[in-house]
Amino acid sequence: MPVISGIRRSLRAAAAAATVTAVAAAPLPAAAHTTAPARTAPRVAEPVPIKLPGTGVTVYEDVADPVRVTSYTVGRDAYLRRGASFVRRSGDSEVTVAPKGVRALGVAAAYTSGYDSVNLFEVATGRGDRIRTVRKPLVANLARWARDGSKAVLTVRRKTGTRWRTTGFVVVNATGRSARVVTVRDVDASAVFRWSPTGAELMAGHAGGVRFYAPDGTVRSTSTGTGTPAGGEDAFSPSGRRVSTWCPASYAEHVCVWNRTDGRLETRVNIRPESLWGWWDDDHLIAVVAHGAARRAVLADLRGGTARVLAEIPAADWGRRLYLSYTRK
Repeated sequence: MPVISGIRRSLRAAAAAATVTAVAAAPLPAAAHTTAPARTAPRVAEPVPIKLPGTGVTVYEDVADPVRVTSYTVGRDAYLRRGASFVRRSGDSEVTVAPKGVRALGVAAAYTSGYDSVNLFEVATGRGDRIRTVRKPLVANLARWARDGSKAVLTVRRKTGTRWRTTGFVVVNATGRSARVVTVRDVDASAVFRWSPTGAELMAGHAGGVRFYAPDGTVRSTSTGTGTPAGGEDAFSPSGRRVSTWCPASYAEHVCVWNRTDGRLETRVNIRPESLWGWWDDDHLIAVVAHGAARRAVLADLRGGTARVLAEIPAADWGRRLYLSYTRK
């Protein structure tokens, strides 16, 4: 799915000193306990370089990695991983693979009979069904899968003047192969919907904080002063105990990590990424940082250190709104 307004983050002025006192923040609501998976320490072995078709990008992978690139978008093109190669998805503007890699969701590049739609299909065979989502002029994209792969949520938006404004979301049921549209009252204009770790709630940014919703669009809780969710398709760490946000403007740091169990701010990560593409494990993030005129996707620890380079991204490809989608194995 494409990198959109709100995923990239403008660098703040260095005048925000590190000694700034933290703004008061309403804590994130406590989460139901989830069992943490065994952590996979980043390896220092020689990762294998893989060239991505249609780009000058090279990604570096190790068979022991807990996640891997399963799809990517660049410009108007979407690519899906099939075995050891990547193939362009004709007719789709984005494609997102579910956890474990069994099924995927492709978002149509154009309306069909006045409707936006998605293609829900099996990765191995390519066979699937086209499902209508919203009627023109609305669009539904930026698909995010629930962790069990049973459903996906897409953000619904309407163009007002030159800007796209969020109006709600669509839930695609992978088992029933159906879609349900939900209009959300008082939704933030730039909100992007994601699932909570259990899939029982949805989360999105709201007025510089985080708001949690029931599947019918009603508000469950709101956390203020936390910054908006950051982290690609999943802002929660694998255990579900941590959640990443773009720090409030009063902080010198750009990435904040909150403890979902008690709502406290665990750390402000000393890194200035242009984008975050998700969590690697509970102690590392996938961050896109400047490297001269080019960019690098790096494995960043929560102190801001770099454990490993994950991708080399030429400036030209970054300028074409490159997005790499990492899926947990």
